[in-house]
Amino acid sequence: MFTLMILFFILVYIILAVLFVKLIKKFTKRKLYKWLAVAFVILLPTWDVVLGIIAYPLACMFIPKTAIYETAEVEGIYYEGDYKNYIFDLSDGTTRVGLDNLDLEKGYKYIESLVTEKSHLRNKTNISPLFYRCVPLPRSPQKSDYLPIQCIPVSDIQSGYLVKVRKIKLGISEIHFMKIKNRSTGKLMAEYNEVVLWPFFPFFDWLKWYDSVGTRVSHCPAISRFYDFQYDVLKLKNN
Repeated sequence: MFTLMILFFILVYIILAVLFVKLIKKFTKRKLYKWLAVAFVILLPTWDVVLGIIAYPLACMFIPKTAIYETAEVEGIYYEGDYKNYIFDLSDGTTRVGLDNLDLEKGYKYIESLVTEKSHLRNKTNISPLFYRCVPLPRSPQKSDYLPIQCIPVSDIQSGYLVKVRKIKLGISEIHFMKIKNRSTGKLMAEYNEVVLWPFFPFFDWLKWYDSVGTRVSHCPAISRFYDFQYDVLKLKNN
């Protein structure tokens, strides 16, 4: 059904594109305008794919970087930027920070984040910036594989270190930057950069009108460390 829907919209667009080009030819005899019209109807539904495919190999030549200058032992990690900067509500009425379980499942006592967005289903809306702290709760004997987590707004940050993340989108390509700093001195402790190419179906994906097709993601470097590089720098403190 999904495939038929995509094919239907592609067919409709092709018909409208042909009519548009014919309309341009009717009003002008100049070939330049005709070819500009052809280029327009081809690029309109696929410009993000074209941009991403061009940007990915170029970015891979210069962007990737993995460098650790200093490490530290910590009990918790503080995040800012395009990573764990959103909250969402669970059906039980509790609020969680995105991907908070990644740290807490590893044994960190808490994570902290500067939250700027709220997520609902597939949509995110901007909110006033708030600091959130998440801590693990005791596991239930009946659900020992599930880690309950409590996240609440706080007025200050406990962690002495910062994981700053930024994403730049170039069509279906993305560039990810991560910098880890000592908050008291401002000293850069580590940095990690990578380039990603998402395998989206090339037809108006930039409108987000349907779920993208494709599962194979290309990374540069080949193995992504975007979600766990910080653990090599801010190591879990052994008590």
